[in-house]
Amino acid sequence: MPRGEIRARNAARRDHTFDLQRIIDVAKNRNLLLLAGCLVLFYFSNASLLPLLSQNLAKSHGEFGPLVMAGLVAGPQILVALLAPWVGYWSEMFGRKPLLMAAFATEALRGVLFTFVSSPTLLLLIQLLDGITGALIAVLVVIIITDLTTGSGRFNLTQGVIGALTAAASALSASVMGFIASRAGDAAGFLTMASATCLGLAVILMFLPETKPAKYLD
Repeated sequence: MPRGEIRARNAARRDHTFDLQRIIDVAKNRNLLLLAGCLVLFYFSNASLLPLLSQNLAKSHGEFGPLVMAGLVAGPQILVALLAPWVGYWSEMFGRKPLLMAAFATEALRGVLFTFVSSPTLLLLIQLLDGITGALIAVLVVIIITDLTTGSGRFNLTQGVIGALTAAASALSASVMGFIASRAGDAAGFLTMASATCLGLAVILMFLPETKPAKYLD
């Protein structure tokens, strides 16, 4: 979706003043609340996967750990750069909901696979799944927020609120998942993260409607 279209669809009511009513308007939007809740679960899961994996690498692969870790960080970023330009096109072709569900399912799969795999080569391949989810989430969140705030003038506010919530979830994730891993083991930590993402996936499947505007639906 072109940026110009995003601006146009949210320019019907421009109000630069801050007031409580704007927050209330966002809070009354059920679909926005569902999206925000699912994204909180996603970032709560995603934020601690790589840090927990890096601890395992330091223990099990010694001097090769930093090299493997560099590949784990760089690989997904390259994939995001390659895939992100296509996500908007795919969202118009297949709809927002299927792609959002694919992002959550891929993230959950990544968490489960990390529980059982220790080979550096396989870890690098599994970590590429993060590039898929990263590209999908980064673009889809903007598009879906645009769909849900069209004509309301609440796009920037909504994006800011969701950004703050997901940042808080990411910060909380390290403490909670670190505690779980230290008490019950790394496998329990990975499976807990995968379970959180699966919960978000279930909410999307059952409660979040397709947000693609009717004029673009087949």
